[in-house]
Amino acid sequence: MKRICFGLLLLYIAVYLLPLGCRSLAIPDEMRYGEIAREMLASGDFVTPRLNGLRYFEKPAGGHVLNAASMAAFGETNFAVRLMSALAAGLSAWGLFALLKRRLGLETAALAALIFLTCGEMMVIGTFSVLDSMVSGFITLSLCCCYAALDAAGKKRAGWLALSGAFAGGAFLVKGFIAVAVPVVVVVPYLLLRRQWKQLFIVPWIPLAAALAVALPWCLAIADREPDFWRYFFWEEHVRRFFSQGEAQHAHSFWYFFPVLIAGAIPWAFIAPLPLRDLVRRRRREPLVQFALCWLVAPLLFFSASSGKLATYILPCFAPFALLLALALADRSEEGGENRSLLVGSSIFATILATAMVGLLVVGGLCFLEVLPPLDAHFTLKFCGALAGLALAVWLALSGRGNRQKTVRLGLSAAVLSITFATCIPTEVSQAFGLQGFLESERSRIEPDTILVGVPRTAHSLCYVYKRDDVYLFRRAGELTYGVSYPEAAHRLLDMPDLERLLLQRGGRRVVLAMKSSQGVRIKAELPMPDYEREWLKIWYAVYEPLTENVNNPTTRIAL
Repeated sequence: MKRICFGLLLLYIAVYLLPLGCRSLAIPDEMRYGEIAREMLASGDFVTPRLNGLRYFEKPAGGHVLNAASMAAFGETNFAVRLMSALAAGLSAWGLFALLKRRLGLETAALAALIFLTCGEMMVIGTFSVLDSMVSGFITLSLCCCYAALDAAGKKRAGWLALSGAFAGGAFLVKGFIAVAVPVVVVVPYLLLRRQWKQLFIVPWIPLAAALAVALPWCLAIADREPDFWRYFFWEEHVRRFFSQGEAQHAHSFWYFFPVLIAGAIPWAFIAPLPLRDLVRRRRREPLVQFALCWLVAPLLFFSASSGKLATYILPCFAPFALLLALALADRSEEGGENRSLLVGSSIFATILATAMVGLLVVGGLCFLEVLPPLDAHFTLKFCGALAGLALAVWLALSGRGNRQKTVRLGLSAAVLSITFATCIPTEVSQAFGLQGFLESERSRIEPDTILVGVPRTAHSLCYVYKRDDVYLFRRAGELTYGVSYPEAAHRLLDMPDLERLLLQRGGRRVVLAMKSSQGVRIKAELPMPDYEREWLKIWYAVYEPLTENVNNPTTRIAL
């Protein structure tokens, strides 16, 4: 047992913890959540979420507080910004392992944890700072505790129910009502399927009380401090986002999540169909299998009914997928003989990786021949590392003797691929991965009183990199539209005449503009020539030095 647990822990550390600080924060999500947490620490206000100094009511404060705690412990680093997502993935795997160990045995429990930790989407999102990873972790732990409660009696049952409710309360504090709805849409169909409908009137009360105990203090505090929070959060962020068709953010068809689930479960999706089919045929009446099926299917359908969809919404579905596949593979191992699904699936995955190696060699050759520009200052090192990582992943996918060893090595192959991606991705590939480094290279031009002007694409990064919460927004506020709707914040949104006036009245203060190059081209003719400008991946960075006649008055007030 110690050897298995140590192996899982080592895998988790290698895939989820060590790479956290290897790459720049991506825009917009990681910069957004890193900046909200940074502003919480700077202001000492852990009740009201603020972004760029403006009210930001899209989510409750729970996830931001956890990120702020991480930054308080480990500093304002990329590692700290991503740590809570990684811990959520690790705790989810631990909860799944603990649930299955007593019911299915150590090996099946460890296999479920391995599958869960090496699903493609889990590895990507678990090392990426988004709130969905944290809310998925709370939901997974809540449902694990809920099943343990339904399988127990007396004081143990009450304790498990209370723990389930506490985790549901944590999920609410991270993402709101939707997070609480997921356990409900799982447990209700399960109890009806088991013909235990009377439990619907008995089970909810203890979890509800525990969830209220966790969430109510903050709910009352935010209602007292920001009276409009609950109107905006419930109506705009829940009702309208879920039901609105024409105005929905991230609108996709009903079927959007089905291919997302399959792609997110790679490499295990390549071996899952036949084993899962056989499992459902043989063991569909078993309580644990029924619970896992409800857990997999109900959230998938629930989020499919929503108008707005993001791939991260179905993260809670990967734990039951891992549970069912581990049980199916364990059944096949007991039957003896070679698992052909495992052999075919591993071969498909290895073929995809080999194709990626060929593509990498082509791109690398073009870069070395200077047909393509270098994608990174350390391109040669990263190119060699990526090539070696892909080669190792291919070998692992194709090697191994026996079903057990092949299964473990398939998971290790996916883990190596994840580590390779995290450590070798070039920073110059896109704005999303390189904007932090670009802005840091221009840090010497930023002084405490420098006026910063950005657009929705760059504003969060300007705040986080330069430790500011007073960046002006040019023409569009994006997700900060609600924040600038307050009278005291309206001056933060500039149109063209406002920007011209700001430059004319800047006095002894430097002004820095960071926006899309296309916007820069359009406004250059209407603005004075900047003292310094730089183009980087379609980002226009312009600096206007202080007006010499006002250099002795560096705090000239700008009236817009």
